[in-house]
Amino acid sequence: MAKDNDEGSISPGKAGAKDPMSALKERTAASAAERERAAKERAERVKAGVEEARKKRKLEEAKRLKEEAAAAAVTKKAKGADDILESLYGGLPPPDPKKDEQLAVKVKERDTWKQHRFPPLPAEEPSKVIFLDVDGVLRPLTAGGFRSMMVDGEWALRAETADFISGALLALRHIVETTGAIIVLSSEWRRDQPMRDGVDAILAEYEMRPCATWTPTDLQRDMGTENPFKAFTERRAREISQWLNTNPQVKQWVVIDDINMADADLDRKPGTLLMAPRIVQTHRKIGLTMEQAKAAIRLLRGEKLPPQVLPIQPLVELTG
Repeated sequence: MAKDNDEGSISPGKAGAKDPMSALKERTAASAAERERAAKERAERVKAGVEEARKKRKLEEAKRLKEEAAAAAVTKKAKGADDILESLYGGLPPPDPKKDEQLAVKVKERDTWKQHRFPPLPAEEPSKVIFLDVDGVLRPLTAGGFRSMMVDGEWALRAETADFISGALLALRHIVETTGAIIVLSSEWRRDQPMRDGVDAILAEYEMRPCATWTPTDLQRDMGTENPFKAFTERRAREISQWLNTNPQVKQWVVIDDINMADADLDRKPGTLLMAPRIVQTHRKIGLTMEQAKAAIRLLRGEKLPPQVLPIQPLVELTG
């Protein structure tokens, strides 16, 4: 009976053990699931890469089309400009190297002439001074002398020198070239920097040095003088005298003005110098002449001359 019990019972250790076939199936299923997951991930990455590549190609294509459109626009614009030039200059003859060379020679000769059309000036002689008016001396005495223009919202002066008289400038240069005298601006043009710059610019065109300085601008007219011409003349005489009194190095001087400065001597203030022996009066419409320049040279050399005034002068408003 004991034997029968041993043969019919199941061993406790083997009661819970898995069937080897079941375990193999489970492992196979798990492996298949892992491969499926990995394959799915790879498929998603491939899909994402394909989508990214498609977007990139689309952007590149859009960029290429934009660049081609821009290039086409530039080409069209350039072609339009070429067409315009062709319509303007299409009838011109082809370049002629020989004529171009001849023209270059002429331009060079002209530039050389401009550089050497005047003899060099002597050294400055500070002991000799030309007190220079502008209106009626270097240009006809007319209204104006300047143009105004808007700069940064403000009105600014600009000297108008187009009507300066070439003959008057040549006569002035003859004085400077002969004597070495310096120029002191006594004109009303001295009161504004743009106007002074305009005078210096026109002097430079005739190869003259700029004005050395200008007479005082802070003196007032004599309010007790009823005649405005007389008050204007008297004040200018005081301005010139004050400058001379502060520059004792000056030995010889001349006043070139369209105003008869000798009139200031009739009621001369203390400290005001005599003007009659030093005046060279110009015609307001003609300006400084070569004959008057020669008289100015004689005065700057210390010669005594009778007052160089005009017997008659056209009456116009004093400006200069």
